[in-house]
Amino acid sequence: MMKLAAFRIRNFRSIVDTGWQSLSPDNITCLIGQNESGKTSVLEGLKVFYTGLISEDILRSDLSLPEVSCRFTIPEGWLLKVTDNPGTELKELLGGLTHIELTRVWIADLSSVIVVSGEISQYLDSLEDAWRLYLNDVTIKLEQEIIQINELENTLTELIKRESEIRAKIAESEPIRKGFWFFIKKSSESVTMQNPGLKNQLNEVKKRKEEISSDLLNRQTMKKTGESWKRFQEKYDLLDDHLAELSVKLEERHQKMTLLMRPADDDDDLEWKVILQDFRKTRSERDQAKADLDRYVALSGYIIDGCSEEEAGVKVNEIIHSYKSEYNSEILGKKYFEFCPVFELFEDFGSLLPNRIDMEDIITGNEQVEGYKAARNFLSIAQLDYSFFQQPSSRILKQKIENLNQTLTHNFQDFWQQSIGRNNKIHIQFELDHYSAAFGSRAGKPYLEFWIKDEGERLYPKQRSRGVRWFLSFYMELKASANINKQMVLLVDEPGVSLHARAQEDVLKVFEDIKDKIQVIYTTHSPHLVEINKLHRVLAVQRDDLNSLRSTTRILDPLSLSTASPDTLSPLQSILGNPLAGEGFSNKKFNLIINDTGSFYILNAIIQLMGFKGRVSVIPSTGVSNIPLLCNILMGWGLDFAAMLFDNEKEIWIGESLRESLYKTDINNREMILRMPEGIHNSEDLLSTLDFKNYILKSREGITVSNSEYIREHEMPRNFLFSRFLSDVKAGVIKIQDFDEESVENFKLVIGMLKVLK
Repeated sequence: MMKLAAFRIRNFRSIVDTGWQSLSPDNITCLIGQNESGKTSVLEGLKVFYTGLISEDILRSDLSLPEVSCRFTIPEGWLLKVTDNPGTELKELLGGLTHIELTRVWIADLSSVIVVSGEISQYLDSLEDAWRLYLNDVTIKLEQEIIQINELENTLTELIKRESEIRAKIAESEPIRKGFWFFIKKSSESVTMQNPGLKNQLNEVKKRKEEISSDLLNRQTMKKTGESWKRFQEKYDLLDDHLAELSVKLEERHQKMTLLMRPADDDDDLEWKVILQDFRKTRSERDQAKADLDRYVALSGYIIDGCSEEEAGVKVNEIIHSYKSEYNSEILGKKYFEFCPVFELFEDFGSLLPNRIDMEDIITGNEQVEGYKAARNFLSIAQLDYSFFQQPSSRILKQKIENLNQTLTHNFQDFWQQSIGRNNKIHIQFELDHYSAAFGSRAGKPYLEFWIKDEGERLYPKQRSRGVRWFLSFYMELKASANINKQMVLLVDEPGVSLHARAQEDVLKVFEDIKDKIQVIYTTHSPHLVEINKLHRVLAVQRDDLNSLRSTTRILDPLSLSTASPDTLSPLQSILGNPLAGEGFSNKKFNLIINDTGSFYILNAIIQLMGFKGRVSVIPSTGVSNIPLLCNILMGWGLDFAAMLFDNEKEIWIGESLRESLYKTDINNREMILRMPEGIHNSEDLLSTLDFKNYILKSREGITVSNSEYIREHEMPRNFLFSRFLSDVKAGVIKIQDFDEESVENFKLVIGMLKVLK
């Protein structure tokens, strides 16, 4: 049971290295960020981890090849169940692991391999390193043996030459002889008498020559071994050099295709196909040549020690077994990948429900026919197979279909909360019918017909709105996937862009419904697809240089969101109530939390009117109850902040709770809870009743209660009224001199509080 826990993507489009990024433990992870920040690249990187299929358009300008790693959690001891005969040390390692890392690595021809990484790879690498050290030691000994043999052979050559020279001198020193018998009698005596040193030299040379010849004779096996080693080494070097040449050609091809924006698998390009085939063939031969070379080096080590070739062959098998596991990173990577969850990228409108589809196409699995995937999803949700439609009684079959339609519609409406009008909700239906004689060869054959109806009309799926069609496609795809008995990581890019805000919240409901069976990773710009109480689900994606598309992508985890740009955090800031672009959490300003968006407008209007230049960023909550949450977030991010609370029952209680359970002052002894004086129940009470009527309500009606109570009793649109007030202030329509003394004194009170925050 493998569950995706974290990922790391390198050299993929704008991504150089994401570093290890942990996913939300509750199986729903949200990527937020601007357009072109790299969110989709993250999803595509995870998708190709599973498929292995890439093209030149994902390569970076330096043509560095991608690597995508995934870390999975696993039950302790699970690896032992799926790994045969791991050996003592590897068995001990595997038995204690509760996670596993797999990495897909691409090579020059854009093919790839899956390898195991992390602790297992480190262990296997340590064995490989020890094996390499052993081979290096043997190679050094082998080279020394070859050097000694060469030196002996050179010495023997010199001795033969020296012997010849001595004999020549002896011959020159002999007198002219006039008879055979005379020669025999006098030759040795004359040599000895004329140059007795030559005979000694000759004897010494002959003796030394015999010793070296005997030594070389004993080293004949070693000499043959060295010659064979050279042949193995030369073969490997030739293949490796050729592979390097082909790699350069492949790189040139990738560069060309990247510039031309064309796929590399052009069937008409015969030259490219030849190079590609040559590369793959040479790489395979090079790897085999390396294995042969390594084995022969090990064999040579035992021959050096005096073993025969037969004995050495036996000992090589033993030494390989002791130094090298029967597994390597690639073998284990391939084995464990078989248990990997399926990574599925949801294709927008890739599975739209058709108006009709032939039963024959469903039965035969004709994926090319329009709507096949959606029809298959539909039947999966309904838990139907072909046998259902074999009911001999037409009446009973129709009744069963009607019952199913009611169940399917009821389940769908649990997630799709939208109505046409006040209460008119849509229904999804299917029917079984047969072609009439007018359809020729298809006459009498069964087909399924689909409808999306409401109380007003019955329409085919294609006649419905884009939003309804998208959500139905999305709902069926996810629910059908959840019905399949397999692990899945679902990747969804910008879900619900064509949906109303309420419908986008329905998308989250579907995610919540399937998260126990399917992990979901999705991207969004929408605040309606981010849950404020679950910020642990958020990863922020942005470029290092926000002004350049050539800059690299980086990912910020929930604890690092304070360093993200305002545009990156716009979905978060919107859901937290921040209505203005460019405003929000800041590590360069003091962050002032207030109760809601209406107060945000009032406070910013006062700051504008009073000309306050302090570095304060006003952060609106989505309500009084969320103020502690915002305080905890900003405290976790290490940002300077305070909460401004008004004189009402809820905010008084919030203030006491924060002061007692969390904090009173910050590290600089600044007050973190700013209380408004008695009588100022909300931000609108900072204005006198007269100014409130003139500049907020723009009305002369009488007010006998506080401004905040008047707005509450009359259910007036605070945000609209106060945003209009701020706009008038910014436009210079309303100036500070327009306000009476009561309002100005309250404004000074607010500014005095803000000055304390410096």
